Amino acid sequence: MALAAALVLFGLAAFDLARLALEARAKVDSIGEVRWNVDRAVADAAELRDGSDTLESAAARLSAIERRLDRYGPVLAIASVIPPLGRRIEEAQALLTIHVDLSSAAAESLEIAAGLLDRLTGTGDSPGEPLRALVETLETKRETIRDQLAIVERASRRLDAIATTAGGQLGDPRTEALRDSIETLHTALQAALLAPDALGSPTPARYLLLAQKSDELRPTGGFIGNVAFVTLVEGEARDLTYLRSYLVEDPTRPRVPAPPPFRRYQGMRDWNLRDANWHPDFRRSADEIQRFLALNGVEPVDGVLAFDQQALGILLAAIGRVEVPGHDVRVSSANAYTVLEHFAHSTGDRRAWFSARPFYAALTSALLEVTTERLRTDPRSVIGALQAMVAEKHLMAAFRNTDLQRLVERGGSGGRLAAVPDDLLYVVDAQVDHGAPFRSIEQTVRYHPDPRTGRATLTIYYVNRNSPADPNGRLADYLRVYVPAGTRLASVSGLTDARPARQVNGLTEFAGFLDLPPGGQRQVRFLYWLPPLLAARWSATGYALSVPKQPGTDGHRLTVETPQGVVFDGRLTTDLVIRETAS
Repeated sequence: MALAAALVLFGLAAFDLARLALEARAKVDSIGEVRWNVDRAVADAAELRDGSDTLESAAARLSAIERRLDRYGPVLAIASVIPPLGRRIEEAQALLTIHVDLSSAAAESLEIAAGLLDRLTGTGDSPGEPLRALVETLETKRETIRDQLAIVERASRRLDAIATTAGGQLGDPRTEALRDSIETLHTALQAALLAPDALGSPTPARYLLLAQKSDELRPTGGFIGNVAFVTLVEGEARDLTYLRSYLVEDPTRPRVPAPPPFRRYQGMRDWNLRDANWHPDFRRSADEIQRFLALNGVEPVDGVLAFDQQALGILLAAIGRVEVPGHDVRVSSANAYTVLEHFAHSTGDRRAWFSARPFYAALTSALLEVTTERLRTDPRSVIGALQAMVAEKHLMAAFRNTDLQRLVERGGSGGRLAAVPDDLLYVVDAQVDHGAPFRSIEQTVRYHPDPRTGRATLTIYYVNRNSPADPNGRLADYLRVYVPAGTRLASVSGLTDARPARQVNGLTEFAGFLDLPPGGQRQVRFLYWLPPLLAARWSATGYALSVPKQPGTDGHRLTVETPQGVVFDGRLTTDLVIRETAS
């Protein structure tokens, strides 16, 4: 009789536990729904508060479920004797605790975000007020944000602890989504904590802005034609100085030898700031730029921000047409390229091309003013434009502050060139002679890796659509391709001058010069063998490929085909990660 009663009680406990598990799953799904609603666009204050209420309710109910589970400690202890079941129970309890902490921190974060939007949209007419309001609000919430960050970091450590448990079930899509949520919230909180410092509070922050001409493509986005120095004080832009990159140079400074490709293919002897963005790793190029500032007697800046013509188009599409004071012109996303080209070449006096340009200074001031005003009236459009610039690699940033630097690298605008644990394909083009033909260059990349054998074929097709009558239509391209370290190059064809493979930043670099006249076309092909250890890894975990997008490009055509079939066929508009499950 006692045994029968025990079995009945055990059955009732199991039934209640199953019901609690289903309820917990429903609450977790509601948390995911909030994440989706916030991620699909920049939500307004009301949507953020609704999400905060949902998360707070979910946290409270999950906490109640956690307390109910404590009552079934003896039953769970008995079930834990069975090894696989024991691991699952331990993981489920740990994941429940993580969800409680994460949803509580996220609820508070959304409430703060809603308050920020209220402050932004409620500011007055002064152009500097929206960012000043943002700085003030974040400063008052700094301790709360730190507390939330500590909670999220604790949740991350708990998830890592589960991952190290033998037999952990962390391949489950729900758990991977949880990890992604933790990383997203951690990045957002870090950004909120560091934003006042970046915006010049409490200490003014001085930045160098680089206007990169992507028609004359360079590794980080384009030729540096114009630069601007700006100081931010509590979110307000001050001391804006705009000038041609040539005017930064001190002719009496020590000479710096140009990188070998410039010397070999362009005949350039001395290296200057305008060509300093030669390395594909933006942080390394920014360090070179800082070195040139020092050589030219310019004080170091707190950060270097680079943008191209596409970034301007994205911004103008969000904020609308901008009237440039004193120049009787309105710049929009439709005419931006034409207007910029007109004012760059509006005089036949070659000396004027090297001089400071009042138009660009006036345009920059107008853009800052209209953008901050638009941030007050329609923050969704401005934030969405910034997100698009970063995702499409039209805005790059490097900071002296190491915490800010880690943040931008995590967010995608750091332009870091780094090794990955799987396959990597990064194609980098750079115009190494005068001219600006890249707007009329068609590029198609076809990649055929065999994860079983490690054999890979990369074919890049170039078509030069520039007119033969265009004196600047020749493509003088120094091509670099980055693949995993230890990759062995078997053969290369199609390059005018192929260079030996070498190791750079923990990667293997293939490189060479491509000389293509207007109207010409060329096929460049690399045949190589990936490291044997990768093939062994993929047999167990499945093939994975990272394809970074070069800054300044619009997105060339990319096809990736393995023996199992085509895994990607489209335009490379953002950084891409392709995965193929093990067969």
